[in-house]
Amino acid sequence: MPLQLLIVEHENTSCEHLRLACADGYEIHQANTGMAALAYLEHLKPDIVVINVEMPDINGHEICQAYKQHLPQSYVLCISKQDNRAAHIAAYEAGADDFIKHPFETGDLQQKLLIFKRQHEAIKDLQSSVKTATDTALQAISNTAELGTLINFFKKSSLASNKTDLLAALVQTASQFNLQVAAQIHHKGELSTLNSNGRSSPLEEHMLQTLAQDSQRIYEMGKRLIINFPRIILQVKAMPTEQPELCGRLRDHIAILVEAAENRFDGILNEEQIRGQQALTLNAIGLIQSSIQKLEEEYRQQAGSSMRLFIELQDKFEQKMVYLGLTDSQENALFDMISHSLNEATQIYDQGLSLDDEFSHVIATLLYLTQQSPNAAEKSSSHHESCDDIMLF
Repeated sequence: MPLQLLIVEHENTSCEHLRLACADGYEIHQANTGMAALAYLEHLKPDIVVINVEMPDINGHEICQAYKQHLPQSYVLCISKQDNRAAHIAAYEAGADDFIKHPFETGDLQQKLLIFKRQHEAIKDLQSSVKTATDTALQAISNTAELGTLINFFKKSSLASNKTDLLAALVQTASQFNLQVAAQIHHKGELSTLNSNGRSSPLEEHMLQTLAQDSQRIYEMGKRLIINFPRIILQVKAMPTEQPELCGRLRDHIAILVEAAENRFDGILNEEQIRGQQALTLNAIGLIQSSIQKLEEEYRQQAGSSMRLFIELQDKFEQKMVYLGLTDSQENALFDMISHSLNEATQIYDQGLSLDDEFSHVIATLLYLTQQSPNAAEKSSSHHESCDDIMLF
Protein backbone atom coordinates (compact mmCIF):
# COMPACT_ATOMS: atom_id res chain seq x y z
CA MET A 1 0.00 0.00 0.00
CA PRO A 2 1.58 3.37 -1.07
CA LEU A 3 2.35 5.99 1.57
CA GLN A 4 0.02 8.98 1.92
CA LEU A 5 1.93 12.18 1.02
CA LEU A 6 0.55 15.73 1.43
CA ILE A 7 2.11 18.66 -0.46
CA VAL A 8 1.47 22.10 1.06
CA GLU A 9 2.55 24.58 -1.64
CA HIS A 10 0.91 27.74 -3.05
CA GLU A 11 3.09 28.14 -6.18
CA ASN A 12 1.80 26.03 -9.06
CA THR A 13 5.20 25.53 -10.69
CA SER A 14 6.84 24.38 -7.49
CA CYS A 15 3.86 22.20 -6.68
CA GLU A 16 4.07 20.49 -10.08
CA HIS A 17 7.78 19.96 -9.57
CA LEU A 18 7.06 18.28 -6.24
CA ARG A 19 4.32 16.08 -7.70
CA LEU A 20 6.64 14.85 -10.46
CA ALA A 21 9.45 14.17 -7.97
CA CYS A 22 7.10 12.14 -5.75
CA ALA A 23 5.17 10.33 -8.45
CA ASP A 24 6.48 6.84 -7.71
CA GLY A 25 5.44 4.99 -4.57
CA TYR A 26 3.16 7.63 -3.01
CA GLU A 27 -0.49 8.57 -3.01
CA ILE A 28 -0.28 12.37 -3.38
CA HIS A 29 -2.63 14.99 -1.93
CA GLN A 30 -2.27 18.75 -2.39
CA ALA A 31 -3.17 21.82 -0.31
CA ASN A 32 -2.69 25.23 -1.98
CA THR A 33 -3.26 27.21 1.22
CA GLY A 34 -2.43 26.83 4.88
CA MET A 35 -6.13 26.69 5.75
CA ALA A 36 -6.64 23.84 3.29
CA ALA A 37 -3.67 22.02 4.84
CA LEU A 38 -5.16 22.29 8.32
CA ALA A 39 -8.52 21.12 6.98
CA TYR A 40 -6.88 17.87 5.88
CA LEU A 41 -6.29 17.05 9.56
CA GLU A 42 -10.00 16.28 9.85
CA HIS A 43 -10.06 13.44 7.31
CA LEU A 44 -6.52 12.60 6.20
CA LYS A 45 -3.63 11.10 8.11
CA PRO A 46 -0.67 11.54 5.76
CA ASP A 47 2.50 9.59 6.42
CA ILE A 48 4.67 12.39 4.95
CA VAL A 49 3.97 16.15 4.75
CA VAL A 50 6.06 18.44 2.52
CA ILE A 51 5.50 22.10 3.54
CA ASN A 52 6.63 25.34 2.01
CA VAL A 53 7.26 27.48 5.08
CA GLU A 54 6.59 30.70 3.09
CA MET A 55 2.84 30.09 2.72
CA PRO A 56 0.92 33.40 2.24
CA ASP A 57 -1.97 32.83 4.68
CA ILE A 58 -0.51 30.70 7.49
CA ASN A 59 3.16 30.33 8.28
CA GLY A 60 4.44 26.89 7.32
CA HIS A 61 5.97 26.44 10.78
CA GLU A 62 2.50 26.69 12.33
CA ILE A 63 1.22 24.08 9.89
CA CYS A 64 4.14 21.84 10.86
CA GLN A 65 3.36 22.24 14.56
CA ALA A 66 -0.30 21.39 14.00
CA TYR A 67 0.53 18.17 12.16
CA LYS A 68 3.15 17.10 14.70
CA GLN A 69 0.70 17.72 17.51
CA HIS A 70 -2.12 15.70 15.96
CA LEU A 71 -0.05 13.16 13.97
CA PRO A 72 3.27 12.76 15.81
CA GLN A 73 4.07 9.63 13.77
CA SER A 74 4.03 11.53 10.49
CA TYR A 75 7.21 12.88 8.88
CA VAL A 76 7.47 16.60 7.95
CA LEU A 77 9.87 18.03 5.40
CA CYS A 78 10.16 21.83 5.38
CA ILE A 79 11.06 23.68 2.16
CA SER A 80 12.33 27.25 2.41
CA LYS A 81 14.06 29.79 0.22
CA GLN A 82 16.13 30.70 3.27
CA ASP A 83 19.07 28.41 3.90
CA ASN A 84 20.65 29.84 7.01
CA ARG A 85 21.05 28.87 10.65
CA ALA A 86 17.89 30.71 11.72
CA ALA A 87 15.78 28.92 9.08
CA HIS A 88 17.07 25.53 10.22
CA ILE A 89 16.43 26.31 13.89
CA ALA A 90 12.90 27.55 13.17
CA ALA A 91 12.08 24.34 11.25
CA TYR A 92 13.57 22.22 14.02
CA GLU A 93 11.60 24.00 16.76
CA ALA A 94 8.41 23.59 14.75
CA GLY A 95 8.98 19.83 14.86
CA ALA A 96 10.16 19.22 11.28
CA ASP A 97 12.07 16.03 10.60
CA ASP A 98 14.18 17.44 7.75
CA PHE A 99 14.87 20.61 5.76
CA ILE A 100 15.64 21.36 2.11
CA LYS A 101 16.36 24.67 0.35
CA HIS A 102 14.20 25.87 -2.52
CA PRO A 103 14.94 25.47 -5.39
CA PHE A 104 16.03 21.86 -4.83
CA GLU A 105 17.44 19.04 -6.86
CA THR A 106 14.92 16.29 -7.57
CA GLY A 107 17.39 13.62 -6.48
CA ASP A 108 17.98 15.33 -3.11
CA LEU A 109 14.24 15.51 -2.45
CA GLN A 110 13.70 11.90 -3.45
CA GLN A 111 16.57 10.79 -1.19
CA LYS A 112 15.08 12.56 1.83
CA LEU A 113 11.65 11.08 1.13
CA LEU A 114 13.22 7.64 0.71
CA ILE A 115 14.75 7.94 4.19
CA PHE A 116 11.31 8.78 5.58
CA LYS A 117 9.84 5.82 3.76
CA ARG A 118 12.45 3.40 5.12
CA GLN A 119 11.98 4.71 8.65
CA HIS A 120 8.23 4.31 8.30
CA GLU A 121 8.63 0.72 7.10
CA ALA A 122 11.13 -0.06 9.86
CA ILE A 123 8.71 1.23 12.49
CA LYS A 124 5.87 -0.79 10.96
CA ASP A 125 8.06 -3.90 11.02
CA LEU A 126 9.04 -3.19 14.61
CA GLN A 127 5.40 -2.69 15.63
CA SER A 128 4.52 -5.94 13.90
CA SER A 129 7.37 -7.72 15.69
CA VAL A 130 6.31 -6.26 19.03
CA LYS A 131 2.72 -7.35 18.41
CA THR A 132 3.88 -10.84 17.48
CA ALA A 133 6.10 -11.02 20.55
CA THR A 134 3.29 -9.75 22.76
CA ASP A 135 0.84 -12.23 21.30
CA THR A 136 3.38 -15.01 21.78
CA ALA A 137 4.01 -14.00 25.39
CA LEU A 138 0.30 -13.82 26.15
CA GLN A 139 -0.16 -17.18 24.48
CA ALA A 140 2.64 -18.67 26.58
CA ILE A 141 1.04 -17.29 29.75
CA SER A 142 -2.31 -18.71 28.72
CA ASN A 143 -0.79 -22.09 27.89
CA THR A 144 1.01 -22.16 31.25
CA ALA A 145 -2.20 -21.40 33.12
CA GLU A 146 -4.00 -24.12 31.19
CA LEU A 147 -1.16 -26.54 31.97
CA GLY A 148 -1.54 -25.69 35.66
CA THR A 149 -5.23 -26.56 35.45
CA LEU A 150 -4.40 -29.96 33.94
CA ILE A 151 -1.76 -30.68 36.60
CA ASN A 152 -4.24 -29.78 39.33
CA PHE A 153 -6.68 -32.30 37.89
CA PHE A 154 -4.05 -35.04 37.89
CA LYS A 155 -3.46 -34.29 41.57
CA LYS A 156 -7.15 -34.20 42.51
CA SER A 157 -8.10 -37.26 40.48
CA SER A 158 -5.30 -39.32 42.05
CA LEU A 159 -6.89 -38.59 45.44
CA ALA A 160 -10.44 -39.38 44.33
CA SER A 161 -11.66 -42.41 46.31
CA ASN A 162 -14.82 -43.11 44.31
CA LYS A 163 -16.53 -42.30 41.04
CA THR A 164 -18.56 -39.46 42.60
CA ASP A 165 -15.42 -37.57 43.65
CA LEU A 166 -13.76 -38.31 40.31
CA LEU A 167 -16.75 -37.05 38.32
CA ALA A 168 -16.92 -33.85 40.39
CA ALA A 169 -13.19 -33.20 39.86
CA LEU A 170 -13.57 -33.74 36.09
CA VAL A 171 -16.53 -31.36 35.70
CA GLN A 172 -14.99 -28.73 37.99
CA THR A 173 -11.69 -28.75 36.07
CA ALA A 174 -13.38 -28.56 32.65
CA SER A 175 -15.44 -25.62 33.91
CA GLN A 176 -12.23 -23.77 34.79
CA PHE A 177 -11.65 -23.44 31.03
CA ASN A 178 -14.87 -21.36 30.91
CA LEU A 179 -16.74 -24.24 29.33
CA GLN A 180 -20.21 -25.59 30.11
CA VAL A 181 -19.89 -29.37 30.27
CA ALA A 182 -21.81 -32.49 31.23
CA ALA A 183 -20.08 -35.76 32.10
CA GLN A 184 -21.20 -39.29 32.85
CA ILE A 185 -19.55 -42.41 34.30
CA HIS A 186 -21.24 -45.69 33.38
CA HIS A 187 -20.22 -49.06 34.81
CA LYS A 188 -22.15 -52.33 35.15
CA GLY A 189 -25.46 -50.65 34.39
CA GLU A 190 -24.97 -47.87 36.95
CA LEU A 191 -24.88 -44.23 35.81
CA SER A 192 -23.47 -41.13 37.52
CA THR A 193 -24.07 -37.85 35.68
CA LEU A 194 -23.05 -34.30 36.51
CA ASN A 195 -22.85 -30.96 34.67
CA SER A 196 -21.32 -27.54 35.33
CA ASN A 197 -24.50 -26.35 37.06
CA GLY A 198 -24.91 -29.42 39.26
CA ARG A 199 -26.97 -32.55 38.75
CA SER A 200 -28.00 -33.21 35.15
CA SER A 201 -31.59 -33.50 34.00
CA PRO A 202 -33.05 -36.91 33.10
CA LEU A 203 -33.02 -35.91 29.42
CA GLU A 204 -29.34 -34.95 29.51
CA GLU A 205 -28.51 -38.17 31.33
CA HIS A 206 -30.34 -40.20 28.69
CA MET A 207 -28.67 -38.28 25.85
CA LEU A 208 -25.19 -38.95 27.25
CA GLN A 209 -26.04 -42.60 27.75
CA THR A 210 -27.11 -42.80 24.11
CA LEU A 211 -24.02 -40.97 22.83
CA ALA A 212 -21.78 -43.27 24.88
CA GLN A 213 -22.88 -46.20 22.73
CA ASP A 214 -21.10 -44.64 19.73
CA SER A 215 -17.68 -46.22 19.16
CA GLN A 216 -16.16 -42.95 17.93
CA ARG A 217 -13.76 -41.48 20.48
CA ILE A 218 -13.97 -37.75 19.62
CA TYR A 219 -16.62 -36.08 17.48
CA GLU A 220 -18.28 -32.68 17.11
CA MET A 221 -21.79 -31.50 16.37
CA GLY A 222 -21.73 -27.77 15.60
CA LYS A 223 -20.37 -26.12 18.72
CA ARG A 224 -20.73 -29.32 20.73
CA LEU A 225 -17.71 -31.51 21.44
CA ILE A 226 -18.07 -35.13 22.59
CA ILE A 227 -15.18 -37.04 24.19
CA ASN A 228 -16.20 -40.68 24.55
CA PHE A 229 -14.15 -43.29 26.45
CA PRO A 230 -15.30 -46.82 27.42
CA ARG A 231 -16.54 -45.78 30.89
CA ILE A 232 -16.59 -41.96 30.81
CA ILE A 233 -18.20 -39.55 28.35
CA LEU A 234 -18.01 -35.76 28.46
CA GLN A 235 -19.89 -33.22 26.37
CA VAL A 236 -18.81 -29.58 25.92
CA LYS A 237 -21.94 -27.64 25.14
CA ALA A 238 -20.43 -24.59 23.38
CA MET A 239 -16.86 -24.65 22.09
CA PRO A 240 -15.36 -21.25 21.12
CA THR A 241 -15.31 -22.12 17.41
CA GLU A 242 -14.89 -18.42 16.54
CA GLN A 243 -11.37 -18.70 18.01
CA PRO A 244 -9.85 -21.64 16.11
CA GLU A 245 -6.51 -21.65 17.97
CA LEU A 246 -8.14 -21.58 21.42
CA CYS A 247 -10.70 -24.12 20.29
CA GLY A 248 -7.95 -26.51 19.18
CA ARG A 249 -6.08 -26.20 22.49
CA LEU A 250 -9.23 -26.76 24.54
CA ARG A 251 -10.13 -29.81 22.46
CA ASP A 252 -6.74 -31.33 23.31
CA HIS A 253 -7.02 -30.39 27.00
CA ILE A 254 -10.50 -31.88 27.39
CA ALA A 255 -9.43 -35.10 25.66
CA ILE A 256 -6.47 -35.38 28.08
CA LEU A 257 -8.76 -34.78 31.07
CA VAL A 258 -11.23 -37.49 30.07
CA GLU A 259 -8.48 -39.99 29.29
CA ALA A 260 -6.83 -39.30 32.67
CA ALA A 261 -10.22 -39.70 34.40
CA GLU A 262 -10.77 -43.01 32.58
CA ASN A 263 -7.39 -44.30 33.77
CA ARG A 264 -8.08 -43.14 37.33
CA PHE A 265 -11.46 -44.90 37.30
CA ASP A 266 -9.66 -48.13 36.38
CA GLY A 267 -7.50 -47.53 39.45
CA ILE A 268 -10.56 -46.97 41.65
CA LEU A 269 -12.08 -50.25 40.44
CA ASN A 270 -8.82 -52.08 41.17
CA GLU A 271 -8.69 -50.56 44.66
CA GLU A 272 -12.28 -51.65 45.31
CA GLN A 273 -11.34 -55.18 44.24
CA ILE A 274 -8.32 -55.11 46.54
CA ARG A 275 -10.47 -53.92 49.42
CA GLY A 276 -12.91 -56.79 48.75
CA GLN A 277 -10.07 -59.31 48.69
CA GLN A 278 -8.68 -57.73 51.84
CA ALA A 279 -12.02 -58.14 53.61
CA LEU A 280 -12.17 -61.81 52.59
CA THR A 281 -8.60 -62.33 53.80
CA LEU A 282 -9.33 -60.68 57.14
CA ASN A 283 -12.42 -62.85 57.54
CA ALA A 284 -10.43 -65.99 56.76
CA ILE A 285 -7.73 -64.99 59.23
CA GLY A 286 -10.39 -64.43 61.87
CA LEU A 287 -11.76 -67.92 61.29
CA ILE A 288 -8.26 -69.43 61.45
CA GLN A 289 -7.52 -67.52 64.63
CA SER A 290 -10.77 -68.73 66.22
CA SER A 291 -9.96 -72.33 65.25
CA ILE A 292 -6.46 -72.08 66.69
CA GLN A 293 -7.80 -70.64 69.93
CA LYS A 294 -10.32 -73.49 70.16
CA LEU A 295 -7.62 -76.09 69.51
CA GLU A 296 -5.39 -74.40 72.03
CA GLU A 297 -8.09 -74.58 74.72
CA GLU A 298 -8.78 -78.23 73.97
CA TYR A 299 -5.06 -78.96 74.06
CA ARG A 300 -4.66 -77.22 77.42
CA GLN A 301 -7.54 -79.24 78.83
CA GLN A 302 -6.11 -82.51 77.50
CA ALA A 303 -2.62 -81.66 78.69
CA GLY A 304 -3.92 -80.80 82.16
CA SER A 305 -5.88 -84.02 82.37
CA SER A 306 -2.83 -86.03 81.32
CA MET A 307 -0.66 -84.35 83.92
CA ARG A 308 -3.20 -85.08 86.65
CA LEU A 309 -3.38 -88.75 85.60
CA PHE A 310 0.39 -89.03 85.75
CA ILE A 311 0.52 -87.47 89.22
CA GLU A 312 -2.33 -89.70 90.52
CA LEU A 313 -0.61 -92.73 89.03
CA GLN A 314 2.63 -91.80 90.76
CA ASP A 315 0.88 -91.34 94.14
CA LYS A 316 -0.95 -94.66 93.87
CA PHE A 317 2.19 -96.44 92.80
CA GLU A 318 4.06 -95.08 95.80
CA GLN A 319 1.30 -96.34 98.08
CA LYS A 320 1.43 -99.84 96.57
CA MET A 321 5.20 -100.09 96.49
CA VAL A 322 5.39 -101.32 100.11
CA TYR A 323 3.31 -104.39 99.23
CA LEU A 324 5.44 -105.49 96.30
CA GLY A 325 8.44 -106.61 98.31
CA LEU A 326 10.94 -104.81 96.11
CA THR A 327 14.41 -103.95 97.06
CA ASP A 328 15.48 -100.34 97.46
CA SER A 329 17.34 -100.37 94.15
CA GLN A 330 14.26 -101.76 92.36
CA GLU A 331 12.03 -99.10 93.94
CA ASN A 332 14.47 -96.33 92.92
CA ALA A 333 14.57 -97.64 89.35
CA LEU A 334 10.77 -97.63 89.14
CA PHE A 335 10.58 -94.09 90.61
CA ASP A 336 13.18 -92.87 88.09
CA MET A 337 11.20 -94.36 85.20
CA ILE A 338 7.97 -92.72 86.35
CA SER A 339 9.70 -89.33 86.89
CA HIS A 340 11.31 -89.55 83.43
CA SER A 341 7.92 -90.22 81.82
CA LEU A 342 6.42 -87.31 83.73
CA ASN A 343 9.25 -84.98 82.52
CA GLU A 344 8.72 -86.09 78.91
CA ALA A 345 5.00 -85.39 79.21
CA THR A 346 5.79 -81.93 80.60
CA GLN A 347 8.17 -81.23 77.68
CA ILE A 348 5.49 -82.25 75.18
CA TYR A 349 3.09 -79.86 76.88
CA ASP A 350 5.68 -77.04 76.74
CA GLN A 351 6.29 -77.74 73.05
CA GLY A 352 2.57 -77.40 72.48
CA LEU A 353 2.63 -73.98 74.11
CA SER A 354 5.58 -72.98 71.91
CA LEU A 355 3.63 -74.09 68.83
CA ASP A 356 0.74 -71.93 70.00
CA ASP A 357 3.10 -68.94 70.18
CA GLU A 358 4.20 -69.64 66.60
CA PHE A 359 0.60 -69.71 65.42
CA SER A 360 -0.08 -66.41 67.20
CA HIS A 361 2.96 -64.84 65.48
CA VAL A 362 1.75 -66.05 62.07
CA ILE A 363 -1.73 -64.58 62.70
CA ALA A 364 -0.23 -61.24 63.80
CA THR A 365 2.00 -61.12 60.68
CA LEU A 366 -0.93 -61.83 58.36
CA LEU A 367 -3.00 -59.11 60.00
CA TYR A 368 -0.17 -56.60 59.63
CA LEU A 369 0.39 -57.42 55.96
CA THR A 370 -3.32 -57.17 55.24
CA GLN A 371 -3.55 -53.77 56.88
CA GLN A 372 -0.57 -52.57 54.83
CA SER A 373 -2.09 -53.61 51.48
CA PRO A 374 -2.73 -50.84 48.91
CA ASN A 375 -5.69 -48.73 50.00
CA ALA A 376 -5.14 -45.38 48.35
CA ALA A 377 -8.81 -44.54 48.39
CA GLU A 378 -9.09 -44.56 52.19
CA LYS A 379 -5.79 -42.72 52.58
CA SER A 380 -6.90 -40.08 50.13
CA SER A 381 -10.05 -39.20 52.05
CA SER A 382 -8.04 -37.80 54.95
CA HIS A 383 -5.97 -35.58 52.66
CA HIS A 384 -8.46 -34.65 49.96
CA GLU A 385 -9.82 -31.57 51.67
CA SER A 386 -6.41 -30.13 52.50
CA CYS A 387 -4.76 -30.35 49.07
CA ASP A 388 -3.84 -27.04 47.45
CA ASP A 389 -4.20 -26.23 43.77
CA ILE A 390 -1.10 -25.63 41.70
CA MET A 391 -1.20 -22.08 40.41
CA LEU A 392 1.40 -21.50 37.67
CA PHE A 393 -0.16 -18.17 36.66
